[in-house]
Order: sequence, then C-alpha cells, then structure tokens
Amino acid sequence: MSEALNLKDRLIKELWLPETIKAGDIFFPRLKKNKKMKLLTLTNDRNFQEIIEFEENNLTEKEYIVVWTYSHIKKLRLETELSPARVLGATRYENSTSSSSFPICEHFPFDIVNLDFSSQDPDLESGRIEREIQSLEKTVRLQRERQRTGFMLIYTTLLNSNELNCQGIAAASDEIHVSGWPGLGLGEFSPRIAGQMEKMACIQTVLNRIGLKYSYDVQIEERYYSLKESQEHLYSIAALLSSTR
Repeated sequence: MSEALNLKDRLIKELWLPETIKAGDIFFPRLKKNKKMKLLTLTNDRNFQEIIEFEENNLTEKEYIVVWTYSHIKKLRLETELSPARVLGATRYENSTSSSSFPICEHFPFDIVNLDFSSQDPDLESGRIEREIQSLEKTVRLQRERQRTGFMLIYTTLLNSNELNCQGIAAASDEIHVSGWPGLGLGEFSPRIAGQMEKMACIQTVLNRIGLKYSYDVQIEERYYSLKESQEHLYSIAALLSSTR
C-alpha cells in the first residue's frame, strides 16, 4: 500500500484539491478568506496530506473536520496529530454504514465527503468494491436527508484482478427504495466485469445514477494510475453533486 499512499499526494494536487476549490467557489462564493467547509475524510495516520492541503488552501479548519480510520491504533495517533478534529472509526467504513448505530450519523451533513478507501489498507478480496459502493450510496442518502444544496464527493479505490459484480451492485442499490426511481439498471454492462476500463466506466455510471436517484446533478473528473509494485490500479473520482430540486 506504500505506493498508493505516495500516489495520494499526486491525487491531491491533480484532482482532489483543484476540484474541491471549484466546489467551494460554487457553494460558498461570498467566503473568500476561509470557506469553513465541513469535511469527512477516510485517511491514514501515515499520510493525511489532504487535510493539510485543504487547510492551507483555506477550504476548512480542524474544528470542521471529521476523520474516519479503520483501526484503533491509527485512531489514537490521528487524535494526537489532528486535534481538535473529531476522529472516528476503528472499523472499516464500508462495514459500518449498515449499522443502526453508525457513529458518524450525527455529524452529517458535510460539504466535502472524501471516501478514500485506498488509504484504509483495503482487503483486496472479491466483493470489496461492491461494499464500498453500497456505503457510498448510504452516505449520499444521508447527505440528501440533511443537506439540500450539494457537496463534493471523492471516491478512491484500488482495482485488481477480481471481477466487479455489476448485477450485485444494481440489486443492492434497488433495495434502497426512493419514490419514483426506476432502478439503477446497468444492463449495458456485463454481469461480471473483468477489464479495468469497463470497471471504471461502470463505477462512473453507478455514481452518476446514484446522484440522479437522490436528485443531484453530477459532474465528474477522474484519475487512474497503475501501481508498479503490483497488478493493482488506483482509481479516483471527484464528483460535484448539485441539487436539482
């Protein structure tokens, strides 16, 4: 995972930061010196550079930051490094959103949601990306319930040789009912996707349709990097979600 953590610095400069600056200017045009955007970020105690960059560019301050990490030791370290930011987690985010006691619920909504699963030392077993996307939709749903204008959503994952279960993604999404929504669809894709380009196309389509499901217009920018140390690929989407009603 060290190479992915190093590439994170490139992602911040090439994608996350410029797209979030654009979002800040759209959602908070009158705030010039400090946007004071509320940030949720999945991060790592070895590299939380996105927090530093967002602060230095006057997008947020630590009192507006909620950090999620997946281990108790990392949580303790981040609490020391990032106080007064709130640090939560000690379990995987994608395994937590289905719980009725999801500990982050009370902190919604956010102006920036950075779901950087690559920073969480992900278990690369089959079904991982499907669970990430399920948690992403539940996050968007919480945002919609508590915030009406829009927000910046960043989703970053590791693509490997495991197939992507397209039908499973659609079925899980359709279990979350929204009045008037016909379903995620995805019939234009293979039921199980092996190729990296088709995986990325599917993920983009899913994110766009999840946005539509919750009445958001979605504008997407993306980056894709091959990892030299392995057969994995780092894929990141920065999506500006703007309310359509």
